[in-house]
Amino acid sequence: MKSFDYLAAFYQAKYNPQGFVRELDSLLASEEATVRAIPFGSDRPNADWLDGYVRGDKKLTLLYRNDTLLAFRLDYKFTEHGQEKSTSGRFFILQQPDLQNVFVAISLEPTTFFRRALLPLFHGLYPTVMLTFVAHRKMKRLLDLFKAEGDYTNLIITRASQRLRYREGTQSKKIMPIVSWPDMTLDEAFQWIEEHNGWFQSIEFKVMSRDRTLAEIGFSRQGIINATALFERAYQTFIIPVCKTIHANLKLFSRRARMERPDLSANPLVIDFEHDQFQDVEENHRLIQAMQLLRGTSVSVLHGNPYVHLSILDYHDGSAFDLWVLDRQRLIIVPQLKASIPAIKRLINHVFDDYAEGRLLDYHHQQS
Repeated sequence: MKSFDYLAAFYQAKYNPQGFVRELDSLLASEEATVRAIPFGSDRPNADWLDGYVRGDKKLTLLYRNDTLLAFRLDYKFTEHGQEKSTSGRFFILQQPDLQNVFVAISLEPTTFFRRALLPLFHGLYPTVMLTFVAHRKMKRLLDLFKAEGDYTNLIITRASQRLRYREGTQSKKIMPIVSWPDMTLDEAFQWIEEHNGWFQSIEFKVMSRDRTLAEIGFSRQGIINATALFERAYQTFIIPVCKTIHANLKLFSRRARMERPDLSANPLVIDFEHDQFQDVEENHRLIQAMQLLRGTSVSVLHGNPYVHLSILDYHDGSAFDLWVLDRQRLIIVPQLKASIPAIKRLINHVFDDYAEGRLLDYHHQQS
């Protein structure tokens, strides 16, 4: 007897955007499945432009639209055992009602579809589509909030992907792309990674209520989540704050280029490390070395001691920046004639990933 294809039935139904996340949560309560969600920003006000979009071996088709909820089919090809194969998967895009140019892609398809097609598609849509990054301390705060609001006994970390900064010398041998933490609590794991000057690229955990596992959830630095249950709570605790961060960054990064200002004046950003990050002159060298790892750019060192002055040209779209370290605590980013939102985001993401995290501020607002 052929089993009922609940996924096909779910995709064929047309849902109200306001109740869609709850419907997904109900499905997980009755079926063994995993929901995956990718929050992203775009320079387009809606997702209609994706209908008929073709990139390489991938093609998108809009199945239906109900207000701010769109359903798509993604056809793609892949090679397996030396043979080229074609298949497809489905996903939704939910536009955030109060956050302009912010969306969430959601899919119930298997992991292979997510890894082979959906996530590579969104990476390939750069710079029209931009994923975000979640600062290390914010990731910890959100995990603590998720545990506290749900009154869960514990969050047991089952797997974590990590990276360590300062990839130089013998330390590069210590980088482990996948690390299991079977006996570590959430606090212990984050304390370890902080002591080793690193950050979690992704973290997977079991949600425990006493001895019972309620759900298995993953949360990545790009704000992507996967959940076998408790999706509505995970959406509210993880996805909504990430969407708000994307919206705030789109506003903060806009109109930074000199050409966008009538007097061609500079409109800098500041990364405040909130302590004497540059107390040791050796930090200048570490920053320069970290910035030289930024792919697709030209990095010129105009001055390295006692202060730092770097000139960066992004080959992707011609955006240009000057980076200054003039005191012990701050890195000043000065966009030049052209400075696109994607280029600013990529630059700041690189600083946070490969050098150190800090508080991102508007320079003029900080001075006032």
